[in-house]
Amino acid sequence: MMQIKTIQPMHVLCFETETTMQTLLQYVRVVAQRLYADAAKNSMEITGPVYWLYQGADGQPDTPFSLTIAIPVTPGPSIPSDSEFRLKELDSFHCLTAQHLGNWGSLGETYGALISEIQSQNLQMNGLTREIYLNMDFGNPERNITEVQIGIIP
Repeated sequence: MMQIKTIQPMHVLCFETETTMQTLLQYVRVVAQRLYADAAKNSMEITGPVYWLYQGADGQPDTPFSLTIAIPVTPGPSIPSDSEFRLKELDSFHCLTAQHLGNWGSLGETYGALISEIQSQNLQMNGLTREIYLNMDFGNPERNITEVQIGIIP
């Protein structure tokens, strides 16, 4: 089921980089594990699942875009200045969203359905997209639950 909603601001521990769709796989699992370890080491309370935030991604293999991988944490302790991660407050986010159930290989279908709905409602995308990994099952990908959020201008 698709719905329009506004996500409230969120305090996160995050990793930020420039990448392309072609080089994206190098971050799967690896960065999230390091984020969780760093949060635990610095006594941060983790308050939600892993988020992948895309800015400027157009789905083409070679187009560079900004990628942020984040986990929500309770504001409080700081992190060492030499950490590869940083604390950040994500702004509120107005979006059209839907849950994708199953293998990530078919995420494009969920994106396609969302974009079709955006077009049919004459909404305007803002260039930001989020994927929230509610359940990740690498051994049984049909059990994955991913919320896809495409940013729209209110």
